[in-house]
Amino acid sequence: MKRKCLFLVIALVLVFGSVSVVSAYSWSATVNANRTSNTSARVSADITYTTTVDSATNKITLQEKYNGSWRTATGVPVKTVSRTKSNVRSLSLPYTFTLVKGKVYRAKADFTSKKGSSTITKTFYSNVF
Repeated sequence: MKRKCLFLVIALVLVFGSVSVVSAYSWSATVNANRTSNTSARVSADITYTTTVDSATNKITLQEKYNGSWRTATGVPVKTVSRTKSNVRSLSLPYTFTLVKGKVYRAKADFTSKKGSSTITKTFYSNVF
């Protein structure tokens, strides 16, 4: 009988010890990019949470198409911009990037949020411009 109880306790520890923690909040994010001229593009990364988070960071990296793949843009004065705020339910990051004429670009947006001991990072990409 003692042996059965011991196996039952071990089984319960294994089952409940492997349960992952589910985030207590959700969010919706958008990344929009619009080429305004041959050498300029307006990019916006926006995120909204269902609750207030301890901190939120939006980071936009300008990428260029090179030999069939994407890399961080070259030849531009600003490649990455970011914004961090504390105790927010939403965070917007609009920015106008200077471009090199004739190149194809997209924006990579990294959204990182922290609430308590939980940290979530998601990456989204804009349309090609």
